[in-house]
Amino acid sequence: MRLGKLLWLFPFTFLLLTVGFAQNNNPRGEWILTEETVAVVNGEPILLSDVRLYRLLFGVKDFKTALDRLIDIYLVSQYAKERGLSIPPQKVEEIISQFAQSQGITVEELYRRLQKLHLGGSVFTNFIERYNLYVGAINLFVLKPFYENKEELSLLVASRLKKAQPYYTVEILKIPKSVAEKNEDLLLSMDIQKISQRLGISPIKLTARLEDLKPQIAQVVKRLSPQKVDFAEDEDFLYLVKLVGISYKTDGEERQRVIKEIEAERIKKFIDSLRKESVVKILVPVE
Repeated sequence: MRLGKLLWLFPFTFLLLTVGFAQNNNPRGEWILTEETVAVVNGEPILLSDVRLYRLLFGVKDFKTALDRLIDIYLVSQYAKERGLSIPPQKVEEIISQFAQSQGITVEELYRRLQKLHLGGSVFTNFIERYNLYVGAINLFVLKPFYENKEELSLLVASRLKKAQPYYTVEILKIPKSVAEKNEDLLLSMDIQKISQRLGISPIKLTARLEDLKPQIAQVVKRLSPQKVDFAEDEDFLYLVKLVGISYKTDGEERQRVIKEIEAERIKKFIDSLRKESVVKILVPVE
């Protein structure tokens, strides 16, 4: 399956404000020369009409902010195209139709209103395609890998939450010392399943706080990383301990806030890396 087709496995949201389309006049001082090129991103021009459309759709008043955001969208959509992502024309038409419906108008009326604002239909269509490529690439190359690594996600969130309570999932094989002494070579493998089968002793799996574990076992668990194994012991038993994973109990709303912060940081880092490898020229004063 081509990567371009895989793109449509992800949910996309085209975030548009429902303001501005009822206004047929331009704000005082608004530029009209929509064909003017205001920036060039890796050889692709960003037109004044593109900036005006972005400001209209997202309610952004500041020209510099809108242009900077558009540069990000261009960089990421270019990255997406280079890796084979694409959006079928019929999908673009479907998104435009859905947007028109959300405004309570037909597609034909939508284009008439855009034209009155000196924004041709091609400007809108091109932006729809480019913006959805941007969203798709962010999902596919930034957020999807982040959410797939649940262990990393959990640790990152917990590190930013003061009240996060860690819970350790462990597998423990409790071996009498008399049995352990007779099977030293077997124990050196540190393979819980193999040792369990050979000795006929079933491992115990549990999730608990460190303070709820036997002190000797807790000390071992503290120094283990997930999926690692080590020994603990007391006077009568040898314990083979495997740390399966770590989870954290946190406040749901606070956790979501932190996740959104981390998402934004990852997206910014991704875009910053694209900017370093790109040629971006701004052709108009933006201060």
